[in-house]
Amino acid sequence: MLELLVESSELIAQAVASHSDLAVTTGLNVAGTVLIDLASKEGFTGDVVFVDTRYHFPETISFYKDLKARYGEINFVTLSAKTPFEDGFLEDPTRCCEINKVEPLFAYFEEKAPSAILNGRTRDSAKTRTNLSPFEEGTPFKINPLYKWTTRGLIEFARENEIPIHPLVDEGYLSMGCWPCTRAVADGEDPRSGRFVGQGRVECGIWTRKTEGKN
Repeated sequence: MLELLVESSELIAQAVASHSDLAVTTGLNVAGTVLIDLASKEGFTGDVVFVDTRYHFPETISFYKDLKARYGEINFVTLSAKTPFEDGFLEDPTRCCEINKVEPLFAYFEEKAPSAILNGRTRDSAKTRTNLSPFEEGTPFKINPLYKWTTRGLIEFARENEIPIHPLVDEGYLSMGCWPCTRAVADGEDPRSGRFVGQGRVECGIWTRKTEGKN
């Protein structure tokens, strides 16, 4: 774990030093909160971007408020759809994600045009991410400092270092999404198997859509 921590901290430190407009994206999974904590320790004071889809668990919104209070030096930015797809999960869950989650984040990328973003994706977190690298080209440039960590390893690290963990993690929610499409997972199940239940997908579309922004 020490080796992983050193590598992740170095990647974050390099990102903070190289990108004055660096931003962090998070869905408040345990990886996201570990990332925020490590970034804070490396002097990050930029935007932490969270998309409020209006369908998060109440525990998620409460936890987000707790993080804002804990990391007061960081600028927490809450995004939401200007014209939400009301109850879209009943009609078209994929389009619901696109309108209520993906589009608000890409609008932020277009408006703010950060040159780079940190995010907490890991190879362990989904079958679509097994070949995830620490760096991904695009606009913005994506940096994945936790790419080698496992979900269980992150939970252990967070607990050992008194980093806040989403309260639903203890109930088996290892990947946090909206309440209509997310369930707890059993021991040994893929952490992402609790997302988009019955829909035949494991991604909301943010990380599978090409990122384009102002140069």
